[in-house]
Amino acid sequence: MGNTNLLSRRARFTTSAQRAAADTASLDRKATGRPSSSASKAQATSAKTWQRTLLYGAGTVSMLFISMASSLSLWIFLPWGFLGWSPTLVTSGSMEPLVAPGDVVMIRPVSPEELLPNTVVLYDRPDTGRVLHRILEQLPDGTFRTGGDANAVPDSAFVHVEDIEGAAVLAVPWVGRPSLWFAQNRYELLAVGAVTLIVVLRLAPRSFDPAFDPWASGRRVNPAEVLLGRSGGNPADRRASAGRRLLPETLHATVLERLDAQSVAAQRRTAHLLEGLS
Repeated sequence: MGNTNLLSRRARFTTSAQRAAADTASLDRKATGRPSSSASKAQATSAKTWQRTLLYGAGTVSMLFISMASSLSLWIFLPWGFLGWSPTLVTSGSMEPLVAPGDVVMIRPVSPEELLPNTVVLYDRPDTGRVLHRILEQLPDGTFRTGGDANAVPDSAFVHVEDIEGAAVLAVPWVGRPSLWFAQNRYELLAVGAVTLIVVLRLAPRSFDPAFDPWASGRRVNPAEVLLGRSGGNPADRRASAGRRLLPETLHATVLERLDAQSVAAQRRTAHLLEGLS
C-alpha cells in the first residue's frame, strides 16, 4: 500500500511538472514574439495577396502603356496607308516646343498656292538636307524665308518651291525615339528600352487574369446559370434550389453537370497559378 501511494504521488508530481513546463514554454513563446502556426499561415496568405495585387497593378500599367503606344502608332500608319501622308522623324530641337526630337511628323503634299506664311514645311536642299521649319515670309521672287521656332535668327538660305516636299499636318510624340537613339548610336538606351518592352509584355497578361485581381468577387454569373434559373451559390445550392427554368427538363441535368465541371476546372487553374507564386 505504501508503494502504491508513493507511485501515485510521483505520477501526480510528474504531471504537474509537465504542465508547468508547458505553461512556461507558452509564456516564453509569447515573450519572444514567436507567432503561432495559424498566425504564420495568415501572414503568408497576406503576403501572397499583396504580391498578387502588385502583379495585377503592374499588369494594368503595362496594358495602359501598350494601348498608348498602339494608339500613337495608328496615327502614323493609318494616314500613311490611306491618305498618302509620309512620316518624318524630328532629329533636332529647332521647332520646340511645337515638336521635340523623337517625334514623328506627318507630311502632306501641298500645291504652291497653299504655301502661306506661318505654314510648317519640310524642304530638302543639297547644302542643308531635310529640314522642318516654318515659313516666315514669301519674297517677291517667289522664294521663301524660313526659320525654326526655337532659333533666334531665320535660315540664311532661301527656299524655292521645288525644294518643298510638303506641309506638316500632324505630330505624333515619342514614338520615334528608338529610331533617333539608333541614329545617334545610343545603344544603351536601346538596350534599356528592349528590356522594358520584354517586362511590359510579360506583365500585361496579369491584368486579364482573375487569379491576380484583388477585387474579383469569385462568384461570377455564367450565362448558362440564367438558363437554369439559378444565378449564384455553390453547386450544391444550385442543385437544391428551385427556380424558373428556361431549358427543357432533358437538357437541365446535362447543362448543370457541365457547369459544375467548368467550375472545378477553373478552381484547379487558379490553385495552380497560386502554387506557382508560392
